[in-house]
Amino acid sequence: MQIDLHVHTSTLSSDSNIAPETTIDLARARGLDGVVLTEHDRIWPWATLAKLSAAADFLVLPGVEITTDLGHVLAFGLRELPPGVSSARALRQHCDDEGALMYLAHPARNGSVPVRPEELVELFDGVEGINGSDGPLQNQASGRAGLSCRLPAIAGSDSHTQHEVGLAATRFPQSITAIEDLLEALRSGNYQPLAL
Repeated sequence: MQIDLHVHTSTLSSDSNIAPETTIDLARARGLDGVVLTEHDRIWPWATLAKLSAAADFLVLPGVEITTDLGHVLAFGLRELPPGVSSARALRQHCDDEGALMYLAHPARNGSVPVRPEELVELFDGVEGINGSDGPLQNQASGRAGLSCRLPAIAGSDSHTQHEVGLAATRFPQSITAIEDLLEALRSGNYQPLAL
């Protein structure tokens, strides 16, 4: 399965101009099997996305892109954000309490906060090694950051506009039908980031 793990929609991200339904149509047309809606500092209610997914007959899962003191973090498996979380360390604790996973988003993007290798290993389950909105050199540097710390790399488009949907995705060998499946697959480390 190929799933875009980093997607923004106009419903909950003010910097996106894509409706969720349009995102689904584009992802399907571009050969993807699913998307994770990772809005900025906001989480879709899981039940809402389950209904959207069923109506579209297409996998749509919840995630979130959280702004922290160490940059943007993609988290999977959270139902809600703790109040006022801006510390990556506090977010790590919250993710651990909830059984969620966190990945450093676009770590080599210009203006990103430099994260020390020991912080990467201590706080993150992996890195976003391929971001569809970043260039090849940035993605190479992001992938190297993860490899140097033996952290797995995921991929997502970071789409905010229609042409960005599906520029990157993560390939999983197993079937994923729910957020629990995604978390299990991510924990296994058996997946591959792809630039599409």
